[in-house]
Amino acid sequence: MTYKRLNNMTGMDPVLNRRISSIFLNEFEAFRNTLSELPNHENGDPFQFNLHKIRPSLVIFELDSLIKLYDALSARKREGEKITPEDPDLIFALSETTKQVDRVSEFSNNL
Repeated sequence: MTYKRLNNMTGMDPVLNRRISSIFLNEFEAFRNTLSELPNHENGDPFQFNLHKIRPSLVIFELDSLIKLYDALSARKREGEKITPEDPDLIFALSETTKQVDRVSEFSNNL
């Protein structure tokens, strides 16, 4: 697997790619925890704040499709809709997030 945006940004430098992907993984895993806590918050402010912070990195790692999932959950929460731990959209977002965390981890380990 290759991340074209990352490689264009770093000139395909494996040391820099490993460093950036390692930093991103830490942030992405923390974001996944925030996502899993979404049902426990009155509003979506912590989630929205963390999404705002991680959004550029998601773009660099070509995870634009996840941004759409996260934005939809955030909008639902802002509108006052209750999101439960059994919510299908939340479960799907968590599943996809875990898959992508694993992909980025594999990429980083193969550098």
